[in-house]
Amino acid sequence: EVDIAAHMSGQLKDYDKGRLDSKDTYRKLNVEMDAPDKELFPALSAVVRSRQVNLAPFARVDNGTAATYDSWDRHTLEAWAAIDAFAKVKDPESREWNDKPCEPLFGGALCAKQDKDGNLMIEV
Repeated sequence: EVDIAAHMSGQLKDYDKGRLDSKDTYRKLNVEMDAPDKELFPALSAVVRSRQVNLAPFARVDNGTAATYDSWDRHTLEAWAAIDAFAKVKDPESREWNDKPCEPLFGGALCAKQDKDGNLMIEV
């Protein structure tokens, strides 16, 4: 006989792990957290181009080289998530902020980090 409660608990743990992994900046870029700065842009380029999204200096402007969609599909969303992740870690100061550990608040419902002045900043 199958224990439904145990099965549902396992499913919830897997869902939560996937949800948290999807917020990981380095996972979106397919690099390790300690990757040197010179590896970040090549990783971004590989992720974005593998999803057939234009990575030009004016990439958010349609210059006719990228496929157009009526709505963004999964590949396009993943590519822009990688671009946004790269923006969080491309300079040392923002990378330091991104890499700080998160302090769970309200039973883990919110995440906060301390800024330079010691104030708690809630992450959205």
